[in-house]
Amino acid sequence: MDNLFFCTFAYGISREGRVKKLIFCILFCAIFANLSAEKNILTTNKEDGFYKTYCQKIIHCSNRIANEVIDDFIGQFRGNPDLLFEWALKDLGQQNDEEKDEVLLILKQAIFNPETGIGHIYCDIKVPGIKTFKDIDIESKVTKTIKEDGSTYILVDIFHSNIFLKKAFGTFVIKPQSDGNQLFAITINVKFNWFFDLFITKKKYKSLIEWRAEGFVKNLKTEAERREKGL
Repeated sequence: MDNLFFCTFAYGISREGRVKKLIFCILFCAIFANLSAEKNILTTNKEDGFYKTYCQKIIHCSNRIANEVIDDFIGQFRGNPDLLFEWALKDLGQQNDEEKDEVLLILKQAIFNPETGIGHIYCDIKVPGIKTFKDIDIESKVTKTIKEDGSTYILVDIFHSNIFLKKAFGTFVIKPQSDGNQLFAITINVKFNWFFDLFITKKKYKSLIEWRAEGFVKNLKTEAERREKGL
């Protein structure tokens, strides 16, 4: 709307040379909009029973630092996910907020088989005031691939369904930018099992997961930029 107002205002300044002024203003607005864009995106949609959240941010660091941060995340996710709450998942756990804590995952144990690349996270899933589902096994595999253009592609796949999830997978992309910075982009795809699918509406999903997805990317950004500065 601001850009539209800008163009309309310029058009009415004077009759003489108004075409040139209009063209100049349109070009200015287009350039200004492009320069001011931070490439920060956060969206959530539901299609074919899947909630899909997409989040991206520009990270001011080298590709090497970005990959080091992701490697540390993968290593701790496989071996000791509790450590992630010190940085990658910092401030993303229990919030003491009814809406944000309507479903809580309580981590109990993580096991990783280096031969198969498959990990198991055992947890309790607590729905306050309703029920706690004990000893849920979330079986997953994390695969990292480097593309020809220098982009890093990470796939996190949840294999077996359980009382909580029917199917889930996520992707994380690090894409080098022309200015030397990195574009971090995460996509989370979740299909809940029947009970949670009835319980978790789109509004609940946003309050439970969407803001945590964005917080996760923000935390990775903070850590990568901290390392880039040598702090």
